[in-house]
Amino acid sequence: MRSLAFALVLLALATQAPAGQAPASKGKLAPKPKTDPELIEGTWLIVGLEAGGKAEPEQNYRGNTFAISKDKAVLREGKHAPIEFTWALDPTKTPKAIDLTARNVSIRGIYKFEGDELTLCLSIGPNRPTEFATKAGGDMETFSLKRSLWERYSDKTFGFVVELPGKPEERKRGDTKFQIVRSEAERASYLISVTPLPGPVTDKELDAALEAAKNALLAEVDSDAKATIETEKTFRAGPHGGKELTISLEVRDSKDRGAARVRLFVSGDRVYGLMVAGTEEGVKSANTGRFWNSFRVAGEKKKN
Repeated sequence: MRSLAFALVLLALATQAPAGQAPASKGKLAPKPKTDPELIEGTWLIVGLEAGGKAEPEQNYRGNTFAISKDKAVLREGKHAPIEFTWALDPTKTPKAIDLTARNVSIRGIYKFEGDELTLCLSIGPNRPTEFATKAGGDMETFSLKRSLWERYSDKTFGFVVELPGKPEERKRGDTKFQIVRSEAERASYLISVTPLPGPVTDKELDAALEAAKNALLAEVDSDAKATIETEKTFRAGPHGGKELTISLEVRDSKDRGAARVRLFVSGDRVYGLMVAGTEEGVKSANTGRFWNSFRVAGEKKKN
């Protein structure tokens, strides 16, 4: 079965190896390995949760994160207020130990790294866990986390910058250039399209340019899925004019369903498209806003 996301838009993306510590180049010294306090810093997506000896339903943790910096760890769970912890590691113990403290409550735990994955087993009781498992009636929870690879990406050819959850793959169809990133952890794909125009458009030409860009995008989607526009609205912001679309997607010959959110706009002599496609939950996540809000053309100030 074809997976949802940009199998719905373009050809399936080549599998990218997970990021890790770079291998040493021939003739160069290997980089100094990072310490555990350095490795644990970053934003971690919660991709699994076990409590009472059972795996928790995905809706109980999907989209939740641990953001860990040098002086604190912040747990964000949906609409709940973030919880801030101080943290300390002891990598000399077996298993390696972690302590979290918030509001005078101490949480003892153990941790382990596997590439860009982190496992935490935490207890609010007096005893530190000794294994990465929980038991019925116990006071422990095991979190499976995956490092968020969001970073700033700069395209020098078309002069824009944007934040993406990994290094994009470049595709081109006709005059349109695509940058695409698939995030399995977020169950969504992120696409940027750039189509050159003969020159700057007038107000009369703006609607036609946006309509053509919309139809081209839907034609790509319709090659693999039935796309239905649920909402469509126009917006004006400074020199830009644009359209925002929400689209429901139904994979052909499959029960898979998904969604997409699209922003199309003209800047100068180019039509830009920003698209997030995947599961409905993935498309509605805060990262869609992060992706859209981080995008700016060279010379522009960042706009929310």
